[in-house]
Amino acid sequence: MRSAATAAAITGETSETASVSILELGVSSDKITQHLKQTGQLVLTDNNSPVAIMLDVSDSALEDIMRDLRFLQMRKAIKAIQDASVESGLSNMTLEEINAEINATRAERRNREKIR
Repeated sequence: MRSAATAAAITGETSETASVSILELGVSSDKITQHLKQTGQLVLTDNNSPVAIMLDVSDSALEDIMRDLRFLQMRKAIKAIQDASVESGLSNMTLEEINAEINATRAERRNREKIR
């Protein structure tokens, strides 16, 4: 059974966040490719869970898009680290506490290197 978004992707109706299943991709690739060229984006799903984003790209824009995607992934990773810091209370550390932690880690590393 197709979801409304999947049906829209296959029939060519435009939708801001249309999605299509991996199975439909194999069966209706021409219609999906047409939809992708018209709307510029499509969410690929597996068991109704998003697994990938498909983007319409040209040869000349590929490297720029890949760079932008890597930047977005980096921002997402930084945000996750910041959220974990707030959640654990580490974001409240003073500069002195941070420096003490750095110094302790460096001393521990030096001791390990001496043992080797």
